[in-house]
Amino acid sequence: MSLCATKKGILYAFLGFNCFTLSDVCVKWLGMENGYSVITILFWVYLTVLMICTLFAIPQGFKKKLGTRKPLIHITRGGLMLLISGCAVTAFSNGMSLATLYTIIFLSPAITAIAAIPVYKERVSKKSWQIILLGFAGVIVAFHNDISFFHTQIFYALGALVIGVTINMLSRPIDKRDSVLTLPFYPAAIIVPSLFLYMHGQIPLPDIEHIPVFLLSGIIQFFAIIGVVQGFRIAPFAKVAPTQYVQMVFGLVMGYYIFGDFPGMWMLVGAGMIISSGLLLIAQEKFKTK
Repeated sequence: MSLCATKKGILYAFLGFNCFTLSDVCVKWLGMENGYSVITILFWVYLTVLMICTLFAIPQGFKKKLGTRKPLIHITRGGLMLLISGCAVTAFSNGMSLATLYTIIFLSPAITAIAAIPVYKERVSKKSWQIILLGFAGVIVAFHNDISFFHTQIFYALGALVIGVTINMLSRPIDKRDSVLTLPFYPAAIIVPSLFLYMHGQIPLPDIEHIPVFLLSGIIQFFAIIGVVQGFRIAPFAKVAPTQYVQMVFGLVMGYYIFGDFPGMWMLVGAGMIISSGLLLIAQEKFKTK
C-alpha cells in the first residue's frame, strides 16, 4: 500500500528527529564527558557527513546526485546549520541536559506552523492546532520546574530555536528535483571548510577510542538531515512539525539510560501527552484518506 505525500513526510520527519536525538547523545557525550571543543566536534561530525555524501554520489556521478537548481537556498541553510550546531554543542558542553534543551527547542513546531500561514499560505485546521497545542502543553507539564532563564546556556538554546524554525521554513523552497543527497551535502560542504579556515587547519585529532563515536554521530546526522528536511519538503508544515515532540520522549529515554537523568512524575505525564499528540496526528491523516 502506497503512502500519500503527507504520510511520507510525517514518517521521514519522525525518523529524522529521532536520529537527531541519537546524534545529540553522541555530541553531549563527546563534549561534556570527554572535553572536546565545539569546533572539534562539529568538524569531524560533518566531515563524516561529507564523506558519506561523496561515497553515495560516486556511482551515478556528482553532477546528477549533488547538482542543485537552488544553490542560494542550500548555502543559506548550510550557514544556518553551522550556527545552530554551534549553539546546541556549546549548550551541551556547558552542562545543559537533553531535556532542558528540548524544552526550549520544542517551541519550534508551533512557531513553524504559525510562520507557514503567512509565508506559504498554509491553512491549519482546528484539529491540527489542537494536536500542536497538546504536544506543547506536554512539554510545559514535563519541564515546568526545570527551566531557569538565568543561565548562559539558555540563550544558546533560544538561538537554536530561532535558527531551527528558519531552517524548517527554508526546506520548502528546495527544488524537489534535487537529490536527497543535496540536503546533507551542502551544509557539510559549508561547515567543514569554514571551521578548517577558522582554525587555520589546526583541528585536533580525536582520540582513537572516540573515533567510533564521531563516526556514529556523523552517520546518524546524515540520516537525520535527510529525514527532517525531506519531511518538510513534501508535506504541510502543520502536519510534519508536531512529530518533533516525539523526539523529546526518545531524548528522555536516552538521557535516563546514558546520563542517569531520572524522570519525575510530571515529566512522565508530559511525555504521555506528547506521545498522544503524535498518535493523534497519524490517526488524523489515516481517517482523512479513508
